[in-house]
Amino acid sequence: MENLKIKWYKRSQDQFDKIATWYSCNMGAKAAIHFSEDVSKTAETLSHSPQIGILEERRSTDKMKYYSILVHPKYRIIYRYTKTTLYIVAFHATMMKYN
Repeated sequence: MENLKIKWYKRSQDQFDKIATWYSCNMGAKAAIHFSEDVSKTAETLSHSPQIGILEERRSTDKMKYYSILVHPKYRIIYRYTKTTLYIVAFHATMMKYN
């Protein structure tokens, strides 16, 4: 399978940016870089192996399947993919309950 193009939904990009800024302000630049690298590496891995995530049954429908994967000890991304593109739909703290 050829690498998929990675596209972030605006809301998921905004969530990521807020969390990265929090890391930078509260944990230091090194922690923020480490966090950002973890997310980037996971997205890159998903771009060539999108099926490694866990099916999100609550979000999925017959026509569209959503998956999730842990990208950092405290964060998970929700994504979907087509033949050409990986869409990062949401970015969640693992301690958050989401619907």
